Amino acid sequence: MSAALSRHRRLAQVFSRSGGLKLCEHLLPWRGLVTLNYHRIGTPEGSLLDWDLWSASEDDFAAQVATVKQYFDVVSVDDLPQVFRTLSRRWSTRQRFVLITFDDGYRDNYEAAFPILREHNVPSTFLITTGFVGDRHIAWWDEIAWMIRRCQRDFIELPINGKAQQLVLDRPTLEEAIRTCLSVAYRLDARKLATFLDELAEATSSGRAPQSLADDLWMNWDMIRTMRSCGMAIGAHTVSHPVLSRLSAEDQNAEICESRLCIEAELREAVTAFSYPVGRADSFNEDTKRALVANGFDWSFSYHGGFCRSGNADRFNLPRVGIERDMDQQAMRCCTAWPHLFAR
Repeated sequence: MSAALSRHRRLAQVFSRSGGLKLCEHLLPWRGLVTLNYHRIGTPEGSLLDWDLWSASEDDFAAQVATVKQYFDVVSVDDLPQVFRTLSRRWSTRQRFVLITFDDGYRDNYEAAFPILREHNVPSTFLITTGFVGDRHIAWWDEIAWMIRRCQRDFIELPINGKAQQLVLDRPTLEEAIRTCLSVAYRLDARKLATFLDELAEATSSGRAPQSLADDLWMNWDMIRTMRSCGMAIGAHTVSHPVLSRLSAEDQNAEICESRLCIEAELREAVTAFSYPVGRADSFNEDTKRALVANGFDWSFSYHGGFCRSGNADRFNLPRVGIERDMDQQAMRCCTAWPHLFAR
């Protein structure tokens, strides 16, 4: 956990114990839209994949959904036009909106999250990486974690930032080693990423992850159609989950266009929402936004914190707050009760 995040956790505890949390939840101290983002629901213990992708256990997710339903207007991406019209009216009595999103298309979105959302009658928006769902590819971040977790060596050496770097693989530092490799991968284009994965496979002697690993990892289109028929919204998250800013304008357009066309062919309706893979401020650029406009998208979500305070938001850079597995219920409630400080 970063030092800044740790400070936020401590501040959330103080805020909750002082009574400020309940005061904010009841007295409507802010107006705007907070978007919460999840990836996987469940517990990662025992998995060889990337543990950071698990956002919450089923019990924690159920508690989080119940909380936002109790205190806020929970909306879908289909509601965004009305949400921003409402926020543009200064004296509107409806002020606090929460949008729940999921990225990638993991199977536990359907098996674990969807039943909880239906039980509480709360909508969510699922942004699908179509190549993972359709072709059953293992994601590169999961493959990186899989190779390192299977490694039987005490350390490995990899060329990182142009020079050899030793990574210790004992249990206390294993997660740190995985995150180091992920931070390298985030900066690479598709060709260099493939080379890096081959180098990691050789260094760990684990080999590349087998295709069969992805067989039960992702939702299928029947599951996605079922969720849509029950009021969940579906959007796009590219075909292969590249960092779009690392691609040419032509290749960005292909990732964006083909993901939209695939979903529209499966659902037989227009797709209006998109989320940027990785979603950092440098993960997309003006070429990305132009491709979204050209392909008929109305909204796109980033992933570097913040919230929309008014109806004048940049519709191609709607901020989201990442929900993490170590975020307790107090921190989650503070995030929505006082987003000016905690929605980061």
